[in-house]
Amino acid sequence: MKRKPSLVAICCKYFFARKFFLLTILWLFGNIAQAQILAWQFALPAPTKGVEPSINSTTTHEFLETSLLTRGKGVLPKQGNSRGFSGNFGVDENFDEAQKSESYFQFEVKPKKGYQASLSSLKATLRRQEQSAYIYQWTYSLDGKNFIKIGESADVISIHNNGAAQAPIDLSKIKELQNVNKTITLRLYAWGGLTNQGKAIAFGFGKSDAKGSNALMLEGTVSKK
Repeated sequence: MKRKPSLVAICCKYFFARKFFLLTILWLFGNIAQAQILAWQFALPAPTKGVEPSINSTTTHEFLETSLLTRGKGVLPKQGNSRGFSGNFGVDENFDEAQKSESYFQFEVKPKKGYQASLSSLKATLRRQEQSAYIYQWTYSLDGKNFIKIGESADVISIHNNGAAQAPIDLSKIKELQNVNKTITLRLYAWGGLTNQGKAIAFGFGKSDAKGSNALMLEGTVSKK
């Protein structure tokens, strides 16, 4: 005669099944939270020249619109760099001057209808030349007009023609960038250039390696509204 499982055995089985389920959910959540939702690489299928007017995101979440990486009016695409995206910035001494002269790079995060985005991290590989802008500040806007600084202070990049990975920017604690169902605009303002003449004044993103490494990455989640 087949013995029925005891109440203790049933409870233990339920407990471990429930624990496994919860751990699985937590693992999945942790991985989803750090997923790339937008990214740019500049090597494949053909390397960029660095002076293109704009570049589409090469990684785009299925529930986001394709994003364009562009320059502000104060950034001139005179000097390019293979496998990158750069420009000549004006001679601005501080953030306010950079804003006034429109010296920035920009991209938008636009959820498709019925979806919302929550941003967690922004990562970039930046490059600069000897006399270029080298102080930078990321900002965000929910109306495309009023921009709010991200972080308490600006960051500085050392001279690096091939590009250097910068410290990740934490966006997860900014309430305005969580569960957003409208367009978010992210801008990188830069200043501190010594001159706007010559051949050593380019600042920008890259270089991606020949295998197509990302030079700009936005992490977060996209969910139904």
